Amino acid sequence: MIISSIDIYNNKVVRLYKGKINNIEYFGYFYEYFDFYLKLNLKKIHIVILENIFKKKFLKLKINKNIKIQIGGGIDNLEKIHILYKNNYSKFVLGSILFKNKKEFKKILSYYNKKIIISLDCYKKKITINGWNDILNINFNKIFLYLFDLNIKNIIYTNIEKDGTLKGIYNEELLFLKKKAKLCNFTISGGINNIENINNLNLFYKFNFIVGISIYKFLIKLKYLL
Repeated sequence: MIISSIDIYNNKVVRLYKGKINNIEYFGYFYEYFDFYLKLNLKKIHIVILENIFKKKFLKLKINKNIKIQIGGGIDNLEKIHILYKNNYSKFVLGSILFKNKKEFKKILSYYNKKIIISLDCYKKKITINGWNDILNINFNKIFLYLFDLNIKNIIYTNIEKDGTLKGIYNEELLFLKKKAKLCNFTISGGINNIENINNLNLFYKFNFIVGISIYKFLIKLKYLL
């Protein structure tokens, strides 16, 4: 599956270059994109509210329950997920909380395990947190085993060095995920530049893909999202 990503900042759809908030490109108002996607009857959208990361806010958007929305960005306690769940969001993307507050993270899992997606944003295969600003001395393999023990079945992997660059993803970059993909569902994000890039990766892997700027810049046609 190819999933459209909408990163939101100041109510607009944006692109961050390598996760940097000071290197931002604006595309248009969020609700214009969202209403358009509703008319296309997309099955799923991935939303990240950047204010919730960089400004420590808790903004939530009114959405139509006829479309499945997985939402991320600054979700750091159970109460926020309760509120989002009541507002028709279907899945919740968690990142930094896994490393900053394991007690609260496990509490969230006790309520919403099957609705949780873990986002592992990596720089040279090291985990980054806090809006991609802090690099932890924890490699991907170690945290993967921890998540497997917790019965986490859905993981988003993003290579921060590629995110927002449109440089493409190469087969060898994902080899380390191949055996792990038998144990959980991986979604790949960051750097995808056209449908041929995805098709080439699909010859070797059975991953889902999140795309953003390649849609906004018409490098991937909307028909591939349907």
